[in-house]
Amino acid sequence: MLDDFTTDKSKEYDRWHSSVHGHEDPNKIQLCSWHLDSLSLFSSINGLKVLEIGCGVGDFAIHLTQLGAMVTAVDFSSAAIEIAKNKATTQGYNINFQVADAQMLSFDNESFDVIYSCECLEHIPDPQKALSEMNRVLKPKGRLILTTENYSNGMLIGWLKCWLFREPFNSGAGVQAIEHFFLFWNVANMFRENKLNILRMIGSHHVFLLLPRMHPHTFVVEKFKNTFLAKLFKPFARHVSFEAIKLPNEPTH
Repeated sequence: MLDDFTTDKSKEYDRWHSSVHGHEDPNKIQLCSWHLDSLSLFSSINGLKVLEIGCGVGDFAIHLTQLGAMVTAVDFSSAAIEIAKNKATTQGYNINFQVADAQMLSFDNESFDVIYSCECLEHIPDPQKALSEMNRVLKPKGRLILTTENYSNGMLIGWLKCWLFREPFNSGAGVQAIEHFFLFWNVANMFRENKLNILRMIGSHHVFLLLPRMHPHTFVVEKFKNTFLAKLFKPFARHVSFEAIKLPNEPTH
């Protein structure tokens, strides 16, 4: 069940998904760099109950199914879910796709072994509430693998320009209905406040500078092969990926 505000925003995302997606070959799936980052953090999901939050048009959910997981995938855009269902059916996969609000999930407590959420948190009205719900439906010692935006880098110039000229921010995929300004330590604090213990954090797509009339990828390093440089520049990556574990409740005496 979506509240009125979320319903209005979901309609805007329906229009966005309908314009951006639905024209690709339904027999093929396309994974983004953040999907690959997620899998590099945790991919041992064969036979596990997996929930994907913000599944979009379903490509990653299909891939998780191919890895042997029992997948439930949700998005608050009904247009995205219809495209996802069509892709899965065309490819012969039975995936439980649902229209749902990440802030008010309908699943029972401790229902899933693993939760993935890729580039979704920054587009949710109340990210804290969504993380609380993810924690609720995750089993003790279950994993949450989440990627989101981080603007402690050259993208900050784009935000400042939009703020100065009072323009909506375009992260590169068009103006979206909800776009939170995140810094990686804000997201890390949200994890801790929701009793999710961060095991690892990795970063990719390091944007060092944005200049007018120059392609946004001009001053970009996708990933550093050198371990020292990767660790040094991790806080300045545009996309950060977290692996977190839900700690068991402390016994009461």
